[in-house]
Amino acid sequence: MNLPNIITLLRIALVPVFLAFLIQNRYGLAIGVFIVAGLTDAIDGAIARMMNKKTSLGALLDPLADKLLVLTAFVALALTGRLPLWLAGAVIARDAAIVAGWLYLSRFGSRESLRPTALGKLTTFMLIVLIMAALAGLYTGRGPALTEYLLWPAAMLLAASGLHYIIRGFRIIHGKKDNLAG
Repeated sequence: MNLPNIITLLRIALVPVFLAFLIQNRYGLAIGVFIVAGLTDAIDGAIARMMNKKTSLGALLDPLADKLLVLTAFVALALTGRLPLWLAGAVIARDAAIVAGWLYLSRFGSRESLRPTALGKLTTFMLIVLIMAALAGLYTGRGPALTEYLLWPAAMLLAASGLHYIIRGFRIIHGKKDNLAG
């Protein structure tokens, strides 16, 4: 177990802490934990690259930690009415489809990794911005105005990246060069 993997495990351990603060209406602390978790994502990746400590375990744990944090935030914020349930469902469906597709490809011998694409990374960034806006609205007690402005761009990116991953999966299944990795 190397340092980047330990940091990633810390991020996973922060998910229930974030959720507990959110449930207890301790929004400032929830925001702080969410930010710390985000920083650990940047730190573990930087350490892994700089110290040449990339591992198969890290390649599995890092996206898992990210998905756990984002999915937990979406579900909790949807259940509190700060984000629409349909959007939380769409986030869950997209991530489930990505993981199911990867498992399907792995089962049939594909060596393709579960690397995120540029569009996938942009979508995740937008979802995190939306989560932060919803958390800020809870913390300040203000209405969801900013969240409403971000909602549709996030939903469109979510749909586009989901379609992108599906096309990418079919290209891999049919043995075509994956020019969509971007």
